[in-house]
Amino acid sequence: MKKLILLSTLIFSATSVMAQEDKIASLDVDMDGRISVEEAVSDAELSAKFSQLDTNKDGYLSPSELAEH
Repeated sequence: MKKLILLSTLIFSATSVMAQEDKIASLDVDMDGRISVEEAVSDAELSAKFSQLDTNKDGYLSPSELAEH
């Protein structure tokens, strides 16, 4: 049972990382590895949550800030 839980956790983590990488790749027009306010506009859900996700308030979403999402 512990192995199943560990395996499930690893799969979920890998899927989450891939999802955030896909999100960055699809929205990161200038390819700087982060998403600006302007880039986020094309994703309504992300745009609506941008200020909450931008924890360091630099105007960009980094991979680590998206991981917290």
